[in-house]
Amino acid sequence: MHTRTRPRGSALLTAVLMVALLTSIVAALMLYVHQQRVRSIAAARAIVRDSCAASGLQYARAYFARHQAKWDDYLGEPQVYNPVKASWNTTPADPKSKTLPNDHKELFVDLDGDGANDVYLYIRDNPDEGLPALQNWRRDNDQIVIVGAVCISETMAPRRQDGNVDPTLVVVEGLLSYNLTDTSYKSQSLSGTAGTGNLN
Repeated sequence: MHTRTRPRGSALLTAVLMVALLTSIVAALMLYVHQQRVRSIAAARAIVRDSCAASGLQYARAYFARHQAKWDDYLGEPQVYNPVKASWNTTPADPKSKTLPNDHKELFVDLDGDGANDVYLYIRDNPDEGLPALQNWRRDNDQIVIVGAVCISETMAPRRQDGNVDPTLVVVEGLLSYNLTDTSYKSQSLSGTAGTGNLN
């Protein structure tokens, strides 16, 4: 008499497949959680880094506004005061230079009080020459300049997954205009040099 034998190992194979499926789901979930954690940390640190540069911009505005009489001197030394590389500025200032902070301490600010420089302040000219004159980026003509700050902090900059500081520098810029005070006598009819007074 012939008896049918049950297929052996089918239960074991099913169990192995179920374990593999559960392991894949758990691994995918762990990867998703890790990526979300990395994104959250990067977003939080990016806020700190952005506020580092934005705070530096306020220092730059205050510093260069107080020294308006020296704007042309600053613009004439882009290797110290301008980190933006251009065809006319082939050796721009290096915010991470080891010697620049010693020679020009006024351009560096410690924001978090740890004794290390966090931002580098700079100045550059806006396009203020009228055509057909060529642009002279080393001289200010309209009492308007571009000031900026570069976050160079080792503590306020975000870190990569390997723990090293992200080498990307955050830069914030803004216009700074200097308005001379009008001290001329203003009569009622002519309003001084403006000529906008009340003509009775």
